Amino acid sequence: MENKVFEQLMLADGRQETLSAEQENFITTHRRIISCGNAAGRAFIDLARELQRMRDGKLYVAAGFADFGEYVEQAVGLKQRQAYNYIKVAERFTDKYLEEHAGYGVTKLALLASISETEREGVEEGMDVENATTRELEARIRELEAERDEKQAQLSLFEEEKTKAEQYAAKAQAAADKQIAAAAKERERVIKLEEEKTRLEKQVQDLKNLPPEVQEVENPETAARLKAAEKARDEAIAAYESAKKQLEIASDESMMRFKVKFEDFQNILGEMFAIMTGMDREKVEKCVNALKVVLKERGL
Repeated sequence: MENKVFEQLMLADGRQETLSAEQENFITTHRRIISCGNAAGRAFIDLARELQRMRDGKLYVAAGFADFGEYVEQAVGLKQRQAYNYIKVAERFTDKYLEEHAGYGVTKLALLASISETEREGVEEGMDVENATTRELEARIRELEAERDEKQAQLSLFEEEKTKAEQYAAKAQAAADKQIAAAAKERERVIKLEEEKTRLEKQVQDLKNLPPEVQEVENPETAARLKAAEKARDEAIAAYESAKKQLEIASDESMMRFKVKFEDFQNILGEMFAIMTGMDREKVEKCVNALKVVLKERGL
């Protein structure tokens, strides 16, 4: 809420003739409070930075201290955990932020340093951090961490499903490529068989078209050649028809897709039955009946 009196006093500062004794006393005290607050903020930052400098440079060794923890507890009068909290906030926040929020205290600032900037801004918007208890702030941060873990779990699940989908797509593409290659190979075979069929049909026709005088003479060799040619022709026709049918199947996209899906269906069924091996008889019967219902609903 806007305070017009305060604004007017701040504008009148320095013109004592317009101020009452009480107002002058207020302005003087207010200035000291602001100055102390700024000094406290600055002192907070300086303490944090100097502790960080002492730890990082291991300057305490020159004074005979075994480690940083021993130094702060014996020479500074701080608990090791508290000293590390100062360093933590010094590493995490800017001087400007620390000056503006020194009133939070090092413990709360250390808690805020453990979450992301976006999460911290959300906490500061949602609660009065300075007047909240440390326990209240810890509870709110635990809630955020739980929410973060849940989102991470969902993201991991999504990534897992995405990986499965990509693997399935790769498998389907490999199967399609294999089917296309098989169709191309089968097409070449059909062409060759068709050429062979045409050649043998011509050979049979040539033998049948021998001059009448040759046909009248019972020539065992000619008859044998004709019989062999007819047999080869029939075999070539049968092979051609079989290959042609295979080509039609291989070239049928719907059949190719069905084949891939059917293989997946078999794999999924295998996994489902593997799961059911660990169930009791009643649960297995329920699962099997559920499968039967699904198949029946689809007219199978």
